[in-house]
Amino acid sequence: MEVLIDCYFDRLFSEMERSCLASRYKRRELVSYFTDVINSCAEAEDLDKQDVCERIILSALRYHNITMMENGSICLLGKFHNVLYVAVKLCYDWDIHNNTIVSRLLNDIFYCEKTFERLLVGAIFGTRVTHFLSGWKCDFDDREENIRALVYFLDHAISGQLEYRCEFSPIKRRFIDVTMESYGQVLPLRVAIQHGAPDILLIMLRYGASVESDKLAPSPIEMILTKLSEYEAQPGQEEVIYPEHLLMCLKLLLRTVTAAYIRTPDHIAAHSGIFSISLYEQYPNLANQNLIPPERSGICPAELRHLCRCRIREILHNNWALPHGIKKLQIPKSLRNYLDLLQD
Repeated sequence: MEVLIDCYFDRLFSEMERSCLASRYKRRELVSYFTDVINSCAEAEDLDKQDVCERIILSALRYHNITMMENGSICLLGKFHNVLYVAVKLCYDWDIHNNTIVSRLLNDIFYCEKTFERLLVGAIFGTRVTHFLSGWKCDFDDREENIRALVYFLDHAISGQLEYRCEFSPIKRRFIDVTMESYGQVLPLRVAIQHGAPDILLIMLRYGASVESDKLAPSPIEMILTKLSEYEAQPGQEEVIYPEHLLMCLKLLLRTVTAAYIRTPDHIAAHSGIFSISLYEQYPNLANQNLIPPERSGICPAELRHLCRCRIREILHNNWALPHGIKKLQIPKSLRNYLDLLQD
């Protein structure tokens, strides 16, 4: 059957135009076609449907790799590359459990694109605006399905312990921290914050997305605090009214750090030797309005329980055990939710 599927796959694609899979509806037509093939082969030869689906996905990977090798290890793009996103949809639709196959698919996507933004933009922004932002229409029906698909591939990336060498980064990055090329090499977490999407931000944080600052950008907490500091009380208002989605993003981020510190500019740090200051010193107005708990703003030390949460999550992250490893800990369910950032 494997040889037959490979030959059938090659003949099918040889008849297609190079640009035929650039359109989402064409990719969906091909996914629907392969779905019928899977059902028919499984019924005719009494095979497991997942096994047939895996064979088709392997044929897609084979086709992509052969055409790339014949071109000096450079991807030909067009249908030769977009076939990978047909495989992406098949993996998700049939809930393929074979981590080796899914890891190969993710590795091939990164080899050609150096990013996973096509798997991320639909979950962050939804399906309507992604075409205008990155010129790519998501293969999933709506934002909710995009989020479920992202979680599916996050789980496989963790199971496969996948890391990638990104441009401008001295260290390898995990799937959730691979930069988004069309957005100025920004981390996905920062894009989610800029968009003000606390639901996808929570998922990223649960899976251990980085909240540290770097030379190219401020930390996520600094980004939100800068936005909040720009708001002022309107005429007739006694207090400033802040957007709820920004406050929720800040609340979630504060669950991941022992205390919020603001990095001082490099030229000041070089002369003074002071590399960071407390949140309270930088944004006293925000701290005085009780937007930030005193245990996170530097007014008083963090609670022991929170310090333990940060340390346990760090260890779990280092061992590729976030977030599902939390369920294996012999602790009450309420503490599991606390460790998993689901509650304060």
